[in-house]
Amino acid sequence: MKLLFYITVSLGAFIGAAPSVRAQVPPPMPVYQPQNTVQLDQLLGPIALYPDPLIAQILPASTVPTQIVLADRYVTGGGDPNQIDQQPWDPSVQALARYPGVLKWMDDNLNWTTELGQTFLNQQPDVMSSIQRLRASANNLGNLQSTPQQQVVNDGGNIEIVPADPQVIYVPVYQPDVVYYQTG
Repeated sequence: MKLLFYITVSLGAFIGAAPSVRAQVPPPMPVYQPQNTVQLDQLLGPIALYPDPLIAQILPASTVPTQIVLADRYVTGGGDPNQIDQQPWDPSVQALARYPGVLKWMDDNLNWTTELGQTFLNQQPDVMSSIQRLRASANNLGNLQSTPQQQVVNDGGNIEIVPADPQVIYVPVYQPDVVYYQTG
């Protein structure tokens, strides 16, 4: 009999506490607003002249900005470069961790990175068109040329930028507000 009473009291105490426990529901995600051509070009200007293999890592990596932050903290904190592939990050983030300057820039410009990721997820064909449009603009102004580090290949309107040595990818440095709009 005492056992039954104890269970009833314990169950009553548990049930009495239940109404104060509330489920945590995350706020709804804001509705994605598609980018127009001008916005896309402005967003992609900083990376459009990067070699294709690097862009192929930046775009998917930008969809996981928290991992970009973690990877940058790991790299700048002296993490073992030989352990990058063992980190629990997306493979694109692991690849970017080998380009600490790019990774740091993406972490330092996290709003840009997040916007790029959302745009890539929602407007992938438009992202690719913008990269081609920007490359064509730089090419037409004479600001996109092959170098000993990379080859520019214009294949019937599709401009590819490929490393001269597939084992080494150089990250070009340029000013987007100049290279797409001014000669020289």
